[in-house]
Amino acid sequence: MKHFLSIIVLSGFLLIVASCNKDNNEADSVQVKFIFNHLIGTETVQFGNMKYVSKAGNTYSVETLKYFVSDITLHQEDGTQVIFDAEHYVDARESSTLVFNPGASIPLAKYNKLTFIFGLNETKNVAGRFPNPPESNMEWPLAMGSGYHYMKLEGKFDSAGVTKNYQAHTGPSMGNHYYVEVSLTQDPFSCDCQTVDIRFDMDINKWWENPNTLDLNDMSMVMGNLEMQQKLKDNGADVFSLEILK
Repeated sequence: MKHFLSIIVLSGFLLIVASCNKDNNEADSVQVKFIFNHLIGTETVQFGNMKYVSKAGNTYSVETLKYFVSDITLHQEDGTQVIFDAEHYVDARESSTLVFNPGASIPLAKYNKLTFIFGLNETKNVAGRFPNPPESNMEWPLAMGSGYHYMKLEGKFDSAGVTKNYQAHTGPSMGNHYYVEVSLTQDPFSCDCQTVDIRFDMDINKWWENPNTLDLNDMSMVMGNLEMQQKLKDNGADVFSLEILK
C-alpha cells in the first residue's frame, strides 16, 4: 500500500495530541503517528453483531467500514500549518490499515487544532490514482462521476422483523463533491518529545443522527441520491473526536 506524502508548512493557526517519548528533550522536531479507532457510542464496534440502535430506532450491525482520509493538517498557535499532503486508506476490519505512520517529522510546537478531509478532494479523487487493491476496490462508477468512494459503510438491520441490508456509500456523485472537511480542536498542547500519537475515534452511530436523523430503510441505492449524499456529508462533520495517547 503506497502513500503519496509530502509535508507542507504554511502560515496559519493551531492544536494537537499524542503520546510523548521524552528520551530526547532537546529535539526540535517530532515524529507523528495517526491511529484510527471505531466505536458505537463509547463501545468498540463488534462487527457482525446486530445489537446497535440508531436514533431513528433501527437495530443494526456493521459488517463493512472502509474509507479514505487525506490532507491531515496540524495548526499551530502562531498560525503555521503543517500539512501531510497524502491520503490514507482505512479498513476498520484490517489492523494493518489502522495506523498511518507518515515517517516524517513535524516542528516541535504548540498545537490547538487538527483538520483533515474525510474522503478525497477534487484534485486527489481522479480515476486511476490507485491502480492496486485494496484502494482500487474503492472505485466509484464512471457513470456517476468516476474516482473513488469516500466511504463504504455496510451492514444489516431489522426492518419490521425482516433482516435487510443497508449500504451507506459516499463519493463524488454526478459531478458534485461530498467529501467532509473535518475540524477538531482542543486546548493548546505541546510536549518535549520524540513521538506524538494521535488517535481518531469515529462514532459510527453519529452517521445517522446529527444534524439529520437517517432511517436505514432509506440507506440503499444512495450513490446517485444527491440529497442523501449531502445529508451524509453534513452528518460526517461530527463523527470524529481526538484522543491524546499518553
